[in-house]
Order: sequence, then C-alpha cells, then structure tokens
Amino acid sequence: MSDAKVREVWPGVHVIHLPLPMRPSIVNVYLLHSRDQWALVDTGVNSAESLETLDAALKQVGCRFERLNAVICTHHHLDHWGGSKSVKERSGAAVYINGRDYESAEAFLRRNNDDGNEFLIQNGVPLDRFVQVSSPADVWSTMYDPATPDHLIEDGQIISIGDFEIELIHTPGHTPGHCVLFLRSQRLLLAGDHLLPKITPHVGLYLGGLTNPLRDFLDSQRKLERYDINVVLPAHGGTFLDHRHRIKQIIQHHEYRLREIVDLIRPQARTAYEIASTAFSFDADTTLMVQLPATFETLAHLEYLRSQGRGVREERNERLYYRAA
Repeated sequence: MSDAKVREVWPGVHVIHLPLPMRPSIVNVYLLHSRDQWALVDTGVNSAESLETLDAALKQVGCRFERLNAVICTHHHLDHWGGSKSVKERSGAAVYINGRDYESAEAFLRRNNDDGNEFLIQNGVPLDRFVQVSSPADVWSTMYDPATPDHLIEDGQIISIGDFEIELIHTPGHTPGHCVLFLRSQRLLLAGDHLLPKITPHVGLYLGGLTNPLRDFLDSQRKLERYDINVVLPAHGGTFLDHRHRIKQIIQHHEYRLREIVDLIRPQARTAYEIASTAFSFDADTTLMVQLPATFETLAHLEYLRSQGRGVREERNERLYYRAA
C-alpha cells in the first residue's frame, strides 16, 4: 500500500498528493466533504501506485471510493483525468468535465501519427533526425484511461456538495475546456493548472485545439482578477494567497516572452521550431519531451502576435514561417 499524503487545508477540504511518472512528480487532487457528501476534484493518472495512494488517503479521512458522490475534473490532461474511469468504476460517482475537454480527450486517443507528423513538419520540426515519434496515446496508453462523463459542465454552473456551493469557471488556454472551481462562501479557488504558485502553466497550440490559446489564457487570467479569493489551491505546488499578484506575474512573463520572440523574427522569417530552439535553449540532442512542448508553446505566442498584427505567417515549400510585421 502506498503511503498516503493527505491533509485538511480548510474545514471539509483535503489535499491529496498523488505520484506522477514525469515532472512535476506530484499532482494535488482535492477531496471535499460536507454533511454526508463527498466530491473528488481530479483523479491523478491511471496507475497502481496512484490509485493505491488515493485509496489509502480516502480511508485515512474516513471515506472510501464507494462513498464518493461526484468526481469533478478541471481538465483532460493525463494527471487530472487519466484515472477517471477506474475511479468511476470503483465508486459509481457521477463524473463531470467540460465538453470541449472531453472532445479533446477523445481526439487525443484517436489521433494517428500521420496527422501529427504533418503538423510537426509544417512547423519545422526535423523529424528525419528521430528514429520514431510515437503518438501521445501510445506513450501514455496505460496511464490514460478516461471515463465517459455523466455531466458536461459549463461556465457559471453550480454544483452543490452538502453545504459547499461550487461555481465552475471556464478558464480556457491551458486546455480548451479547463475549468476552475470556486467555493463561493469560503472564497476558495481550486485552480487546477490555470494558476500555479511557482511555475507558469504550459500554453501550447496543438492540432485541433484552440486557434489562439495564449489570448484565451491571458483573458482567463484577467477574468479571475474580478473574483475575491481568500486562498488558491493549485494542482502543483503549495496553497497561496494574493491571486491578483500571481496573475500579474504570469501576464508579465508572457509579455516578456512575446517581446523576445518578436526580436527573434525581426531579422528574418523562421519556423516555430527554429524560434523555439533559441527561445527555449535546446538543440538536436535535447529530448523530444522538451523540444515538442517548447515548439507548441512558441506557436501559441506566434499566433497571438499574428492576431495582434505584430507578426506575419508565410508558407514556403509546405513549411510555415513567421516574421515580424
């Protein structure tokens, strides 16, 4: 049995630290308890270690899988949604996720290498250097086993768990359907990956995803500035105060990155991969697990610049190049 790491961070709100097979190595999921009702927010990955840790944590606070009434997932990524089918089967709980992210999860599982490789080549990724580029579904196949949701959540929807009134706030950017959970009376924000204390969430442009994810992400950050929040409970890192200060830091980080990318495309037009290799300081020997996310994040910044009239995209020889306007 895995050693459960669980603690109460607010009356009726427990944080559970689940292990991950990648960096960051831990994801925080949250257990809400009010009167006789229990809700789990996010599930971790579908692995024996993670599920055993979750089982032990539930028992430690007087719960069991069978007592869960609801499983609410902030978004479709592996560490938040990957174990949802196993949790649903063991608990019988109603499962909630935003519809756009459920569609993204289904597309993720269906996507073949040909479509993905064409997208990569178009954006300058030199696939001929790599022996094989596996599809994400192949890489994470055993740890990503999502449930069929019972309810598709929408912006502004309220879910009641005992005395907790949970407002679902749609915050697209990190994923198309990312939602944070706002406990109204307590003024607690369960932020998923949208608002993290030490690192900036990954915001990338992906095949079939948002067309301008960085714009949506920045708009979502500003949206949360309007809320009066006591404490932020993130998916990675410790709880923190002053969400408006952290939002300003995240926006400033992206403004700096945008200026940096404009400087890189001012002298000449370049592909997203070429720009990313400089902006994120990687070379051909760097692992693909670094190169590809960096390229997708660079693409998000380039498309944001293009939407602002600060960048131009050109197609040459079936490659896309960006230059400063």
